[in-house]
Amino acid sequence: MRIRHVGFLGLGLMGSRMARNLAAKGFEVTVWNRTRARAEALAPLGVRVASTPAEVARDVDALCTCVADVPALREVALGASGLLSTARAGQLFIDFSTVSVPLVRELGAAFGEKGVEVIDAPVTGSKNGAEKGTLVIMAGGSDAALARAEPVFKAVGEKVVHCGPLGAGTQVKLAGNSLIAAMLQAFSEGLLLTSKAGVDPRRFIEVVQASGFRSPYFDFKGKALLERDFSTHFEVDLMHKDLSLLLENAATHRVPTPTAASLRETYALARAAGKGQADIGAVITTFEELCGHRIGQGTKG
Repeated sequence: MRIRHVGFLGLGLMGSRMARNLAAKGFEVTVWNRTRARAEALAPLGVRVASTPAEVARDVDALCTCVADVPALREVALGASGLLSTARAGQLFIDFSTVSVPLVRELGAAFGEKGVEVIDAPVTGSKNGAEKGTLVIMAGGSDAALARAEPVFKAVGEKVVHCGPLGAGTQVKLAGNSLIAAMLQAFSEGLLLTSKAGVDPRRFIEVVQASGFRSPYFDFKGKALLERDFSTHFEVDLMHKDLSLLLENAATHRVPTPTAASLRETYALARAAGKGQADIGAVITTFEELCGHRIGQGTKG
């Protein structure tokens, strides 16, 4: 069955932009969000605003979710007024959230009983990628399900990696986010140390980006850190959640992950300092406060 009508639930930093792209690229779109005002903000695009997840599922061909965490997805999908209550055979359920592998598989079983195939499809690319429709999608599910989902994926992303069966996309996303956290923390600490030692931190960035350990991510975050631009692309609270999920997953598979464990405590420190809703780049400000120095303070180009 061709997908023409898409339901989108969860209109935060990522979801609102993804829903906009779906509407702009010709899909009929029905949206729902826990805070209704965010859904109504999309009404001028011609999208329909539903009152409950169940109302969304009554009419659409594909169900798409992009919510914050495990409890939110469980409620949206399996709650009393959730998607499952009105889902019907032939629909496709694409979850763009970053949650736990066990929940993804639970959803696969529950919706499978109604003839609805589930794909876990967490994304990376931040709000800029969501805005431009250039997200990278890590998908888990059957070949047939991914083939059906292709038009939806093309509307919101530029690359899809089929990671394996249901749950594999989430497995890859959790590992990838731990890498982002490790890269950013080491990079930020290097900038802070260089700066406090009296060296222009821009020289540190220049050397990094001319070396084998260069990354476009360091261009992006280096500029933000130097300019004190902590506008939110990825919340501290959400990274803490993802690191916690990774550690649970690692424990299940008996894989030691001491780096991720240390990073989660770093994010816990930032949350305790009231920075939970700030961008992950703001984690280093907690360390700046401890050592009495800001990156770039007292240095000149």
